[in-house]
Amino acid sequence: MSKIIKHTFEIPNLTVENGELVEHEPTKVTYTFTLLFKGIGLFEEIHGEPLLTSLASSLSGSDEIEKASNILDKKFIKDLACASYVKIDGNKFHNNRSTVEEFKKTQVYGIIESDVEFLTELLEMTVECVGNDEKAKLKSKAEGRPTKK
Repeated sequence: MSKIIKHTFEIPNLTVENGELVEHEPTKVTYTFTLLFKGIGLFEEIHGEPLLTSLASSLSGSDEIEKASNILDKKFIKDLACASYVKIDGNKFHNNRSTVEEFKKTQVYGIIESDVEFLTELLEMTVECVGNDEKAKLKSKAEGRPTKK
């Protein structure tokens, strides 16, 4: 598992030629995602509930089908992808409210929930980042230091 993922999406490239629908080579676009910097806070802001609460409710359900349905909720996936999207600009990176809105305007935003490989990477990265965030909070509490909310 990795705390930072770099994923290449393939966007279908369709045109109409002589009255026929023609498929061309897909357009490939690569984006970077992480929750390490401000992503968890961004997710909570745009989704309206804590990430751990969302993950827990996504993993609840009476059977595997219900659990899979919960974790693949389009709003959850899209909010998670938007919050973890990192824009790289030269030697700097940005992960803020502006990048959330920027990602929503990409062609990829409309297809992310159908990319199974990306979904798997996104969820694994989320678990890795949240696990480390919670470990850091527990360590701070144990050492008597205040934790960020």
